Amino acid sequence: MSRAPRPGSESPAAPATASERDLRIRPVAAALLALEAVLLVAVATFCFVGVSGGQLDGRFGTGLGVFLLLFAAGAAVAARSILVRGRFGLGYGITWQLFQALVGASMLSGGLVWQGALALVVAIAAFLLLLSLVRSTPLPTGEGR
Repeated sequence: MSRAPRPGSESPAAPATASERDLRIRPVAAALLALEAVLLVAVATFCFVGVSGGQLDGRFGTGLGVFLLLFAAGAAVAARSILVRGRFGLGYGITWQLFQALVGASMLSGGLVWQGALALVVAIAAFLLLLSLVRSTPLPTGEGR
């Protein structure tokens, strides 16, 4: 036979602790996504400069630059979504980190050691932070916490 908890018998520290932890993690996760967006814009700029300087084929460099700008916009929107407790940022961010880890591992195998290591470290850190926010982000139906 289960009894209903008495008023005042619940620990008020547990929800506050989870909320405080959530408040600390969200800005860090959003900052990592924003950092990735800035780095993607930088690489896209490098592609466009490479096309104009003749180091990259015009179609390839331009296509790659536009592709990177689209993903940078997605990462920036995801960072904003994380800050306002939206679900889009979690789904996009977690999926992006898996892709980022794959690219980082490919960079390592291709000889770009520090670039690949940086990509992997950021991807793993952001993945873990975003994963820890999944339960604390409300569902679109208003259920769950």
